[in-house]
Amino acid sequence: MDSLSNTKLLLEIDNTTEDALLELYLKRARRFVINYCEIEENEISDNLLGVIEDIAVFKYRLKGVEATKAETRGGVSESYYDSLPSDIKLELDRYKIPHVTAGG
Repeated sequence: MDSLSNTKLLLEIDNTTEDALLELYLKRARRFVINYCEIEENEISDNLLGVIEDIAVFKYRLKGVEATKAETRGGVSESYYDSLPSDIKLELDRYKIPHVTAGG
């Protein structure tokens, strides 16, 4: 399966109405991973493709509540992440290129 199909499966989307938006989230997630891990496009492994899909799913689910930390509706309180979940960050850190500093 390609990344778009995997992302739609994770989000339980079975039509094409959100394809353009999901492609945008995937593109931005890919760019984020490349910059964060300081790697080249051709260095993206299958495992990192899964992380890219997870980031796209995370961002899609935040759609409409990006600036909201918490809200209450009808007595039900919801809290939102304001950054990537720790499991995604931990996975990204496994692929991040370490920097060597002088004297260390």
